[in-house]
Amino acid sequence: MTLDLFEPVGITIKDRVNAAMVDIPPHAPGVYSMYDASDRILYVGKAKDLFKRVTSYRYARAKKTQRMLAHVRRIGFEVCKTEHDAILLENMLIRSIKPPFNHANKSPETYYYISTSRKGSGLEFRLSMRPLSDYSKCYGCFKGHINVRKGLGALIRLIMMTERWITSAMYLPQNLLRKHVPYVTVANPLDFDRDLIHAFFEGSSDELVNTLSQQAENLNVVDTFTRNFINHEIDALTHFYHSNPRTNYEIAQKMNLGSSFISQNELDDLRIPSLK
Repeated sequence: MTLDLFEPVGITIKDRVNAAMVDIPPHAPGVYSMYDASDRILYVGKAKDLFKRVTSYRYARAKKTQRMLAHVRRIGFEVCKTEHDAILLENMLIRSIKPPFNHANKSPETYYYISTSRKGSGLEFRLSMRPLSDYSKCYGCFKGHINVRKGLGALIRLIMMTERWITSAMYLPQNLLRKHVPYVTVANPLDFDRDLIHAFFEGSSDELVNTLSQQAENLNVVDTFTRNFINHEIDALTHFYHSNPRTNYEIAQKMNLGSSFISQNELDDLRIPSLK
């Protein structure tokens, strides 16, 4: 779409949004869709009030939103009975259509499963984007590329430091000091820790975090960097637990699912705010 360079950007966007609204959306919950000139859906969104949300695009200032609006020729909408229904419909449409300007809830790389299995005297941790049947235990799915990988990395590093009495972060294996934890790692937690690991990933108890914190306190850390490093890892592990395993566990309890194992297609629907 050609922009009028002699008009302020805000006015140009306002005119474009007004022209794209074939029908005026009502003050009701629902889902709206942005279409391009080929009637391809560019973006899907939900709203508590369709009129307020759609008309707010007239004053969009974010560059990403402005780029999208430059291609929008039509805005459609579907009214829902409740905001809850709107969120469910939005999730379904994003998963099935995968609009180019939607990112949340459609990218498989943001969902992970964590599997564990004995490997000799150690415990193998495996990160995957689908459930793995050849591991004795599989947990998930967990959402958030950075959150999940930081959480699992923190767990493995803390296990290794406390089990081997590593007193400096510099003594950790190089592959564990990279930005992202490897997809497969073997650690050697003490036997009594294995039940705590299961409860941690299941979301029924964070006693593992407390145990690792206490064990880390007993390390004869040789430098301030390592002490700060350990504190950062404890924070990452705690954040991961509450935002993923614990959330899944609470959903399972509330919905009587019988297990905190939740598939990717179910997770976004079950995590909606009205169910919390």
